[in-house]
Amino acid sequence: MKNLVLVFIAIAALALTSCSTCYECSEDVILYSGSTPTDTVSESQEICTADQSEIDEREGQGATCVSQ
Repeated sequence: MKNLVLVFIAIAALALTSCSTCYECSEDVILYSGSTPTDTVSESQEICTADQSEIDEREGQGATCVSQ
């Protein structure tokens, strides 16, 4: 019974430490007044994912993502 509990704890620990990686993604956003661009601001977001395609998609849209 004790071994079963230890095996369960080991499996739970592996599940919690999956291959998820956190990235800091930033991109420049253009602010408009009506249809006239007025300013540019930098927007950052932290993303934790095990799916590299999500990061590739953001980078394809102009973001710069750095692994933390």
